[in-house]
Amino acid sequence: MLPSHLVKVITAFLLLLTSLHVNADNRNNTIHLAAEDNWAPFADHDGKGLSHQLINGAFSRVNIDVESTVVSYARGLVMAKKGLVDGVFNLHKEQGTENQFIFGEEPLFSTQASFYHNNAHPIMIADKWAIPPGTRVGVIEGYEYGDELAQLTQLKLIQVANHHQLINLLLLSRIDMVIMYDQVAKQYLNQMGVEQVIGKSVHNHTGILYVAFSKENPQAIHYAAMLDQGLRELKKDGSYNRILASITSD
Repeated sequence: MLPSHLVKVITAFLLLLTSLHVNADNRNNTIHLAAEDNWAPFADHDGKGLSHQLINGAFSRVNIDVESTVVSYARGLVMAKKGLVDGVFNLHKEQGTENQFIFGEEPLFSTQASFYHNNAHPIMIADKWAIPPGTRVGVIEGYEYGDELAQLTQLKLIQVANHHQLINLLLLSRIDMVIMYDQVAKQYLNQMGVEQVIGKSVHNHTGILYVAFSKENPQAIHYAAMLDQGLRELKKDGSYNRILASITSD
């Protein structure tokens, strides 16, 4: 039989190893994401929205907890690129972003984006290609608006930080048009009480949104695969459609 003092040392050592193992498992089962703060109803400044519900629900299906840091969209991109977080909410899988991040196969959702104008000064056109040269178009810094926007070289793009700035500049005629995602525009125009003043013009593109994972994280491909699996589970049991029901019925 071992001396009692040696038994105590061994027991303490085994408890320490167990604690380290549990803590490591907990770290491996938690993903840290940057969530944008100005894209209601998908993601808002309170860390709530449909994107949160989808992402949290999907990862919960594969036993991964989500910790979200709510920041501006531009800040979230920087954090993910530098590996300060494991990924970032609501990115398009397009030429620019595919070179910078890891994406899974399953999108979170798709949504339409349009040009909007002040109804007091409407721009009557058939499509986006007919927007007059020199038109001042407001966009949000860091957002993706489809690969075709780069081809609209006649536009003068004005970058701002959030939707309230975007809409206020349009109300003041400081810009001529803005691009907003339709469900997001509906939320903010209603919130600001100007849904009768600002109107939809022409279609810009259909955005297919994903969680983008940091290339600095060696587990990025694994996390992307786990999210894919979780999203498929959400769709299989009907939870996915229930979460999106509040906007898809509009």
